[in-house]
Amino acid sequence: MKISFILYGAPRTKKNHGRVRWSRKQRRRMHVPSEAWERWRDSIVFWRDPVMFHRSDLRSHLDPIKEPVNCAAIFYRDALRGDAVGYYQGLADVLEYYRIVEDDRFIVSWDGSRLEKDAKNPRVEVTLESEEK
Repeated sequence: MKISFILYGAPRTKKNHGRVRWSRKQRRRMHVPSEAWERWRDSIVFWRDPVMFHRSDLRSHLDPIKEPVNCAAIFYRDALRGDAVGYYQGLADVLEYYRIVEDDRFIVSWDGSRLEKDAKNPRVEVTLESEEK
């Protein structure tokens, strides 16, 4: 299995500038993702693989990935900021949020991933490929 798609918009890390909120339900403080990451997650307009679709509207008929995969992601950032691990974590959570993968624990390697800069066209080019057994 191998799929490739592009997430348009400036990628953001999830844990930088995180916020703490009080949970009445759990009666404790909880860490919530950064606003920048939430805006990026919510602004993802379409994926291309080869069809384009908005969020999970047309994705609902596809099953999420439930096997170990390598995620080769090229992060074209709008500025030279952030670290690779932060971007990997943020992307993994986006892939789980949109049910591309059942659980981000199925992403077992990041071979081929790197950080780049493209201020005019920030995006993340993603390829998910089954790990050889």
